[in-house]
Amino acid sequence: MKLFGKFVSNCGSKTRLENYAQLKEHFPISAFGKCVVNRTNDSQQCARHSQCELEKLSKSKFYLAFESTTLRRDYITEKFWRSLSHGVIPIVRGPKRRSYERVAPPNSFIYANDFSDPRTLAKHLNDVGTNQNEYEKYHKWRINYETRYLSYDVEPFRFCELCYKLNTNRDRIWYTDVNKYLSEID
Repeated sequence: MKLFGKFVSNCGSKTRLENYAQLKEHFPISAFGKCVVNRTNDSQQCARHSQCELEKLSKSKFYLAFESTTLRRDYITEKFWRSLSHGVIPIVRGPKRRSYERVAPPNSFIYANDFSDPRTLAKHLNDVGTNQNEYEKYHKWRINYETRYLSYDVEPFRFCELCYKLNTNRDRIWYTDVNKYLSEID
């Protein structure tokens, strides 16, 4: 049982790389991208959306969906949605748990900050990965939900949903400065 981690573009996120290295001491991780070196020295040859990535995901139960920043409210990128779409349980570190809970299917992810240290997280991953009943708890949401994250999958729905919400939602929040909201620290 391996955990798949993909760190592609941002090597400047030292915290994310440190979290990865600490967890790797206690749990096997197969990672690819320009920010990591693996045993086979092919870390840059498994590109996003490639057959290689799909094969790695299909053999993994977990995916490191650590964000490059953990301070921005609601900062959840495609790493999270890609892992859900491919049937893998995302292990997340990023904004606060409530940001994920607002948008994610129920019980669909493992929030790394719920654990006191990497060893405790690794123990939980091992428990979930080796116990079919525990593992299936993270996939029960699939009965009622589906995930789509690629633009051609979601484009037909986005504007319809936006239009519907603008016309039916009476609990409105008004932002005078969207940039300030997006850069606000949670």
